[in-house]
Amino acid sequence: MSKGKVYGLRIAIGLLVFMFFKITSYKLSEWGTSTFVSMGSTVITVLIVFEIIGYTGKYLIKHYKCSLTSYRTLGMFYWGNCLITAPFVIGAAAFHTEVLIPAFPCTTCTAEISLATTAAQSLVLSWLIISAKSFMIYVEYTKRSEHEKDILQKELALSKYESLKDQIEPHFLFNSFSVLTAVIEEDPKLAVDFVSRLSKIYRYLMENTSQLVLLSTELEYLEHYVFVLKTRHGQSINVNYNLDAGAAQIPILSLQMLVENALKHNYFSKENPLTINIYTEGTDFLVVSNNLNKRPNLEKTTHLGLENINKRYELLLNKSIVIQENANSFTVKLPLVSQLKAES
Repeated sequence: MSKGKVYGLRIAIGLLVFMFFKITSYKLSEWGTSTFVSMGSTVITVLIVFEIIGYTGKYLIKHYKCSLTSYRTLGMFYWGNCLITAPFVIGAAAFHTEVLIPAFPCTTCTAEISLATTAAQSLVLSWLIISAKSFMIYVEYTKRSEHEKDILQKELALSKYESLKDQIEPHFLFNSFSVLTAVIEEDPKLAVDFVSRLSKIYRYLMENTSQLVLLSTELEYLEHYVFVLKTRHGQSINVNYNLDAGAAQIPILSLQMLVENALKHNYFSKENPLTINIYTEGTDFLVVSNNLNKRPNLEKTTHLGLENINKRYELLLNKSIVIQENANSFTVKLPLVSQLKAES
């Protein structure tokens, strides 16, 4: 809805509020100068109340986007606005009753409305307006939440599909089986460990349906994946960890997709190893950084992996990932979210 239509609707509501006062004061047939002064005062008061609610609504959406349909958040919005607007509404009622009406007396009026009655009616009407706004937010974001859940399911399915596709394509399976064949005779214990970890990779992909997982869980899965890679590539790949997982959470498969991204876009060998550093910046970010040695003649990248991670962050947490690149390194920063915030 355009801004003009919004203000037109608010003015119409202001006129309806004025007519309510007009009817309840038994002055429906009296239309003098004081009547139009009262009309203007009422409409302006209603417009200011809407401006206050609009400002607090923007604050609510900005800081509580992930919990706009919870009764606790809506209750905070409702009672907060009631407290904020009450002094203004009472002041406007006092100004109308004690200043405007005496300044523009109505010679034909027979009934007088007290300040207490006007203030009480004004408060009730402002609370009704706030209730309507709270209900509108609930309805709008309930619908939006359902839509975003559908999108998230699709993004999660896409991320799992991409990970599975990379790991069940003939090239990956052929290399995995080739590695397994090579180590069975040389190191049977390593071969058993290799198969065990490979099965854990697929089990994690197939069985986990959560959108957010503990960072410790994701790291455990990543260690299995890195073990398989290092068994195949040896000293060509180095993955270093320097972090305290704590109770932080991230979208599932985010770390693996970033490691895959580094492998896909860089040349690496024993002489020129790919080094991936995974560490935390305080409690705000999980950082994944790798040295750059871009593959020559690589087809134009689609950035689907990074876009998938970023879209899931936006939908789940209302945050974005940070991507930094220079001549020597490529870095992605993933915002961390505490388990308590995620559950709220």
